[in-house]
Amino acid sequence: MILHPYFVFNGQAKEALVFYAKALGIEHGELKTYGESPMPHEPHQKDWIIHSELIFNGSTLAMFADSADAQLSPNPNIHISLNYTDLEEMKVAFERLAEGGEITMPLKKQFWNATFGQLKDRFGLHWMMNCDYTV
Repeated sequence: MILHPYFVFNGQAKEALVFYAKALGIEHGELKTYGESPMPHEPHQKDWIIHSELIFNGSTLAMFADSADAQLSPNPNIHISLNYTDLEEMKVAFERLAEGGEITMPLKKQFWNATFGQLKDRFGLHWMMNCDYTV
């Protein structure tokens, strides 16, 4: 079994997908739009994303879509956790994800022998980032 989070937006999926790909230094898959599909949609939704994905090392990391029913009300009990092996890479991604958002816990060395921080991005999603120190 493979678990993929599926992020659903209300007209912001393309903006979010491009933002996350750039912030994390990874790529996104093909942007499939409602206008290219047989799915019913309003004329203003033709460029909305019906499906795409973030890709890391050739594998799907997360999927994205737009839905007219989506309410941008992220669940504060769900956080996206990223674990890094390169501290500098994590610092860059942390700062990029924080642009337009809010750092809720700055990156700081922690008692479990790692650097850890948390933020809420400009789309309201919560992120936890961790980089263990190798001894």
